[in-house]
Amino acid sequence: MSEFFRLMKDVRFRRTMQMIFKFVWDFWWLGRQKHFIPRRRFEAKTQALYRKQATYFTKTAMDMGGLIIKLGQHVSAQVDFLPKEILDELSKLQDSVDSVDFSEIKHKLESELGASIGEIFAEFSTTPIAAASLGQVHRATLRTGEEVAVKVMRPGVEDIIAIDWKSIQVAIRLLKRRTKITDFMDLDAVYDEFHDTVMDELDYQKEGRNAEEFQMQFIHRDDLVVPGIYWPYTTSKVLTMEFLEGVKINDFAQLDAWGVDRTKLAKALMEIFVEQILTEGFFHADPHPGNVLVQPDGTIALIDFGMVGRIADDMKAQMVALVIAVYLKDPHGAIDALNHLRFLRRNVDLEVFSRNLTLLFEQINGDTFDLSFVTSGDNVEELRDFLFSQPFQLPANTTFLGKAIATVYGLCLGLDPELDLIGTVKPYVEKVMRNDLRGNVFSNVVDEGKNLLKGILPTTKKFISAVDKMDSGNLRVKLSSSFEQKLIDTQNKNTQRMIATIIGAVSLLTAVNMWNEVNHMVSYVLGAVGLLIMLSQLRTRGKRRDERHARQMNAMREHSRLEKPKFNSHK
Repeated sequence: MSEFFRLMKDVRFRRTMQMIFKFVWDFWWLGRQKHFIPRRRFEAKTQALYRKQATYFTKTAMDMGGLIIKLGQHVSAQVDFLPKEILDELSKLQDSVDSVDFSEIKHKLESELGASIGEIFAEFSTTPIAAASLGQVHRATLRTGEEVAVKVMRPGVEDIIAIDWKSIQVAIRLLKRRTKITDFMDLDAVYDEFHDTVMDELDYQKEGRNAEEFQMQFIHRDDLVVPGIYWPYTTSKVLTMEFLEGVKINDFAQLDAWGVDRTKLAKALMEIFVEQILTEGFFHADPHPGNVLVQPDGTIALIDFGMVGRIADDMKAQMVALVIAVYLKDPHGAIDALNHLRFLRRNVDLEVFSRNLTLLFEQINGDTFDLSFVTSGDNVEELRDFLFSQPFQLPANTTFLGKAIATVYGLCLGLDPELDLIGTVKPYVEKVMRNDLRGNVFSNVVDEGKNLLKGILPTTKKFISAVDKMDSGNLRVKLSSSFEQKLIDTQNKNTQRMIATIIGAVSLLTAVNMWNEVNHMVSYVLGAVGLLIMLSQLRTRGKRRDERHARQMNAMREHSRLEKPKFNSHK
């Protein structure tokens, strides 16, 4: 409490607290009216309050800058619990504020680089080409002639952020008192993700390394360019990078004037982000139009890598499973993948949800997804209501992923409303599946075989136990311990033979499937191993048949030998 009163001396903290307590008071007073006014009037007042508070927050955030803007952008991605009235207002929130006076930027730049601007740059524009809540960007020319963009962190931004963190923590504690929110979202996890992402943005050297990782990731694509980093003029607070010409990807008038094929551009953008998510698991987390530029020849220029995200292998596998389920129109498979991804809320009515997915999947025709029913004016609101009413939630570790996907998808639809989404994604899903097959097929078969063996042995023992306890009238059947052990040994051998046969068959089939994918020698070896395993099982089976036949012949001869004296005696 003493720390709270100490922080209240700060003007910025007081203004933030004033906004937070105003929100709390408004909701508390509205809740008191719930039992005294008609339901429709209460709902109307609730919607009006949402809109009023969102408008107030947006205006305050734009005035204050700092983390408040980024917080608004962050929570606006939480479409799983935010009412429409709030989303509509927060969508107006842009990470753009008044620029800092150039004298302050110059002092910050020279103190970081340890030299004057004139010593490093032949030209340096005093007017920023972009100004955001954490830093601003200026165009310049190095002494060596290269055109560069210089990103400089705002002076004093660290102190502003320290105060904002305290304010956000107070807000989180207050929000956690509302069970309606905590039932749908882990606020602590959302805070941790937001904190980690913002702290990464405060390290421009890390942003530079991210840019270089994206360069290597997409070195095979001629239709994408990422700015190079000039490390001698880069610190944790100053980032000097290659200047890339271009216009925002949603500047349709300029794109048309240049003759850029918007359909081809939309397909390329979707491919780039699908590859980031499904193949690499490393994606640009803030792909708004200002960070996705297009050059006159149609090349996409991706910039600003302060916000990036990484996807764990297990999560990537479930995302592929979800895409496959959608492609196969399998609602149960989609629900299973959504559950593993933790995209479904607790206490979901799976039967109702499955029916809704089935209706949604009916829009898939062949390899295409008919988006006309969601892009037409009358249906946009209906789709929004459908998503809001369904049991979706956005796990904390996927907030930026969801926001990035939604942003890119919106940009692509703007470029080409008839984008073939399924057809674009399909090759990357197949690539992931092929890679997974090559890397894991043998270990998976062995693991499944072990699990099968573990499952069969207990079943065998239970069966024998059941036979031991069988009671028919007064007759009780009990197997001898030697016979029981013989049954178990026989079952074990049969199971091992079955597993070996499965491994052999899979090895043979994999060799055939991989014939055109890898070196032929690998397929030869794989196929030979599979054939040897299967032939060994046939040989073992033949030996067992011969041994069984020999035992039968010996038994017949023994029987004849015992019966013959008896015949002679009778004679």
